[in-house]
Amino acid sequence: MKTIGIIISGIGYSDGTSVWDISYLLREIERLSIKPIPLVPRESVERRIPGSRRKNTPVRNFIDETKLMVRGDVFYIDEFDHKELNGLIIPGGKGPIKVLSSMVRDGTEALVLPEIRDYVAGIYAREKPLGGIGYGAAIIAFILKASINSIITIGNDAQMTELLKRVGSDVVKVQPDEVIFDEENRIFSTAGTSPQTSLYRASLGIEMLVKEMMDFKNTSK
Repeated sequence: MKTIGIIISGIGYSDGTSVWDISYLLREIERLSIKPIPLVPRESVERRIPGSRRKNTPVRNFIDETKLMVRGDVFYIDEFDHKELNGLIIPGGKGPIKVLSSMVRDGTEALVLPEIRDYVAGIYAREKPLGGIGYGAAIIAFILKASINSIITIGNDAQMTELLKRVGSDVVKVQPDEVIFDEENRIFSTAGTSPQTSLYRASLGIEMLVKEMMDFKNTSK
């Protein structure tokens, strides 16, 4: 059975992963008979920054939060070898830019959790497909900015779009039911769900992203 990793940054759109993104994602993964591997950080990036930022950031249990959204086992990202995966998806919600990285606060100088950075870079180096939904695509582009100029979509966030353009990404605005495929870099992205978008159309985009990533398997290593 094929496996796909899903990096989850807690529960909730505003400071974690969108439950809608996860629901539509898991539905399509099951339909295609793929095994999902939920992966979480041990702590947020703000807890790694000494001083007031660490002090003012609450401790979160990302395992427990994620178990409210998924079935079965949940793994810390440093416990699961990316070589066992056929691809990796980072769903949306603001967690990727607030929990996995400090992009919201620090812009182009943002920090990314080292284990997240290494995981994405490892999947990319193995030439396996990467998928980003909404802000999930933003962190993929940010992590790989030193190596590639990616083509992605993230939704309608003009400020984040400008940040990503400054680090060399081409950010394309598309409809929620569309997918952008950066063929050179094997990155698939779709806008995902947000408070302003149609859930139905976003679900179609997420379903298409998963299907296209799995169809890509014959041309990857």
